[in-house]
Amino acid sequence: MIGVILCTHSDLADGLQHAVEMIAGKQEHFDSICFYNGDSLEGLEKRLKAVAAVYEAKKMPYCFIVDLYAATPFNTALKIALESGAPVISGANLPLLLDLLLSREAYEQQDLQEFLCSSMERVQESMQVIDPNQLSA
Repeated sequence: MIGVILCTHSDLADGLQHAVEMIAGKQEHFDSICFYNGDSLEGLEKRLKAVAAVYEAKKMPYCFIVDLYAATPFNTALKIALESGAPVISGANLPLLLDLLLSREAYEQQDLQEFLCSSMERVQESMQVIDPNQLSA
């Protein structure tokens, strides 16, 4: 089992968490943190560190998932990750969260990076461009 800390701009993290729970039910060890306009960087870092500390106290592996590469949630999570060693995934989306959360029971202390990369590979097919002109009636 791994912990998942989702951090995004505005209400996206809460919205994704609600969508996950609508589809897959309440998820343990899944935290959402929203970064709002006007929030301080220090406040965001403090909130992320507090959640990470819970997983660290349990000696439980965890990862950060953020919405945008090189934006404030990413940069803040990366700062903590450099201290803790927890991986950071950018590009938060519903298929990725569902795959990670529903497959993490199978995680048995193998390489966390490999586990996360496998999940990302599995959900790539969920991103499609559908040309309605190419669909048969």
